[in-house]
Amino acid sequence: MGNLNEKLEHLKSEIDGRIQEILSKPNPQTLYEPMRYILRAGGKRLRPILLLLSCKAVGGDPTKCLDAAVAVEMLHNFTLIHDDVMDQDDTRRGQETIHKKWDVNVAILSGDGLVALSYRYLMSCNHPRIAEIGRNFSDALLELCEGQALDKEFENRWDVTLDDYFTMIRKKTAVLIALCTQIGAIFGNGAPEQIQNLHAYGLNMGMAFQIQDDLLDIVADEKTLGKDWGSDIVQRKKTFLLIHALEAGTPADAKAIHTIFNQKNITHADVRRVQEIFERTGTLKAAQKLVQKHVDTAREHLATLPDSDGKADLVAFLDLVSHRNS
Repeated sequence: MGNLNEKLEHLKSEIDGRIQEILSKPNPQTLYEPMRYILRAGGKRLRPILLLLSCKAVGGDPTKCLDAAVAVEMLHNFTLIHDDVMDQDDTRRGQETIHKKWDVNVAILSGDGLVALSYRYLMSCNHPRIAEIGRNFSDALLELCEGQALDKEFENRWDVTLDDYFTMIRKKTAVLIALCTQIGAIFGNGAPEQIQNLHAYGLNMGMAFQIQDDLLDIVADEKTLGKDWGSDIVQRKKTFLLIHALEAGTPADAKAIHTIFNQKNITHADVRRVQEIFERTGTLKAAQKLVQKHVDTAREHLATLPDSDGKADLVAFLDLVSHRNS
């Protein structure tokens, strides 16, 4: 794992350097400074790194698709900015969100700017299948919007099923990660079966990532988490944890959850009460088990790749998802 961490840090450094070059334009400050602010705030760069590793895993040259990797990171950060506005979150990566530090108008505009830049640098990559890659990119962006729409819609519904939830997180989270592994393989000129399996690898990793994210929202330390602890409950999100607890718990558990969610304001004490229900109903363990199931499925999809350092890196990368704490 130590060797992988060194590789990830090297790739992250290359991605960060390229982002810094792209966002060097000084004016207007109210557009470019917020973009720099969120992109300098940390972030593991998991998505662009996955794109580069997937390219390498099929025998390609990752340096030829660095701008595509930067493009998906910009697209990802666009979603974070707009999600924070919609969810009214105050912190992201341990610092104030853009709409909190500036205002909502600045946040919306800087998010839009990141989308424009993401397309500019994706389409600057020279590849015979760049039109197909562009369509995949657009399709993924539309699904991201659909996923966010479902997430917000579910806040006002109590009939959300686990199948509804899985559809939502596939669109909101997993699709972008699958896009990274898919177009990375295309840039690397992988065989059709390899591209298909790397897409499935990314999709399952994305599902595991989001379920793990739901779990961390309630069990991680707020300082480590880098965002508001228990925010999913405060925002009345219909996460895997909530839906599972409603299905597995007693009528008294369901009544307690409904009472808390129907309050005008949800306090930290209320979040603690919901957390206790999650523990008592076996929901936290069920989430951990489901994360591992998707991780195992993702690993199986790598079987079609030839043994190489690139493949080994993708296998090891799965451990970062299943064992992350933020």
